[in-house]
Amino acid sequence: MAKPRIRRLPAVVLAIVGLLAAGHIGATLAYTGPDTPIKQSLQPALNRYFLGPLDQGWNLFAPGPYSQDENMLVRACVSSREVCAGGSDAGAEFTPWRNVTAEELEAVDYNIFANRESRQSKVVHGRLWPAARDLSQDQQAMAEDNHIDGEPVFGVDLYSAEAEETYSPAQLSDLRVYQRLEDSAVGLGTLYMYEEYGEDVTLVEVRMRRDAVPDFDQRHDPPEEPSQSWVNIGWRPATEFDEEVYAAWS
Repeated sequence: MAKPRIRRLPAVVLAIVGLLAAGHIGATLAYTGPDTPIKQSLQPALNRYFLGPLDQGWNLFAPGPYSQDENMLVRACVSSREVCAGGSDAGAEFTPWRNVTAEELEAVDYNIFANRESRQSKVVHGRLWPAARDLSQDQQAMAEDNHIDGEPVFGVDLYSAEAEETYSPAQLSDLRVYQRLEDSAVGLGTLYMYEEYGEDVTLVEVRMRRDAVPDFDQRHDPPEEPSQSWVNIGWRPATEFDEEVYAAWS
């Protein structure tokens, strides 16, 4: 009686493997296929399956030629939030812009053992830029606007039933990805500003800049002012961290 069970085991294993392979192939076709109503409804699940928690892009496997220089800039308001809302006319004190990417790169020069801490702004920049470009023009304008009272950037809690009624599944997925990456950028900017100005930091503004790298045939005669493009995050409340986080960062 035991022999038939042993013979059935390979068939069961092959059936399971076949189903998993078929499911993966089907998901791959859906993820890379044209935009359809079915794909839009499946997009959130597809993003979770293929991107996972790290949102790793395909450029890991097919990197494009280096064509731009990326920089993350941040500044803060070190007055009370109410005074900051009134701007300079109300006596708000704003810090100078700080190019945190340039500072990180200083730790990389001539240091073959530089760790990932010296590349954080590059990582945030590389992930937020395409997420911001996936937004519509109206949504980009909302992201560039100031939201200093903690109100939702896009006017609605993106994980609420209202958001599901307002946006299609694909749009909602794009907005959630962007919001998560924006929070990361504001959080990183807060840590840099806190490092210099301490608890006086109340608001943070972040800008992502791309400077075009001259073409190879222009390497000996580059343009005096290379073209620039921007992704702007308006004023946001400084991210609140535990004291242990500030201590570890410092």
